[in-house]
Amino acid sequence: MGHRRAHRRRGAGVSAVPADPSAALPSPAAEGQARLFGWARALGFAALTVAAIGAVWHLVVVGFEIPHFIMPTPAAAWAAFKENQAAIGDALAYTLRSAAIGLAVATAVALALAALFVASDTATRAVLPLVIGLRTAPVLAIAPILILVFGRGLGTAIVVVVIVAFFPIMVNAMKGFRAARRNALELMHVCGASPLQTFVKVRFPYALPFIFTGLRAASASGILSAMLAEWLSGAPGLGTMILEAASYRDLALLWAAVVVSMVMAFAIFMLTAGAERRVLSWTR
Repeated sequence: MGHRRAHRRRGAGVSAVPADPSAALPSPAAEGQARLFGWARALGFAALTVAAIGAVWHLVVVGFEIPHFIMPTPAAAWAAFKENQAAIGDALAYTLRSAAIGLAVATAVALALAALFVASDTATRAVLPLVIGLRTAPVLAIAPILILVFGRGLGTAIVVVVIVAFFPIMVNAMKGFRAARRNALELMHVCGASPLQTFVKVRFPYALPFIFTGLRAASASGILSAMLAEWLSGAPGLGTMILEAASYRDLALLWAAVVVSMVMAFAIFMLTAGAERRVLSWTR
């Protein structure tokens, strides 16, 4: 009797395991639906956030009876956007190009410096103080030199974005390169791998989460730093449009451009976060 009961228990335990292990995995269609639902939910939350901000903006202007020459209503800013959407689109394209190129160059410079500092203590002691000094120097102080060297155009905007954006990427990349597991580094050494192979196959993959953390911090300031460069150089971007609108007291156009810059900064941040989830999917 006891033997038969044990046999039944073993049989029940075996039958609870699915015959095909892949049956427990979600199908590609289910994954696609889940991804689509996630995007729809994110867009819904973004729309609700925009609506809430617009409602609070309207209530503040109307409730406190703020004059329109100080702060316009959301309706006035929307009307200015529709009236000047072609000019805003051209200015936004220029600013986005400056920010995108600047962020790409900043990432390359930051990764190169981080790899150099991790590989050589001598380079760290010699170069890192200069890097920190450049990063902490006020942009307003070095703007005349940048304009003199790179001109009043795209070059100055790119350099300003690089100066503002590269430091958080570099610091996080250094931390990531040093976070590689010791046993993985020892295995590469035992296998006779070169320093470059060790960097590519071990240090860089371990540093990816840290690098994306720095990219998220830098991407949020990419639009702002590009606009700052346009304020200083007079390049035809959103920064110059905001400055000119303020000088002409066109507050509706000014706030329309400001809202567009905020939306674009948020979009760049979300794209960076999405790229991080896609690239780091292998860690899950």
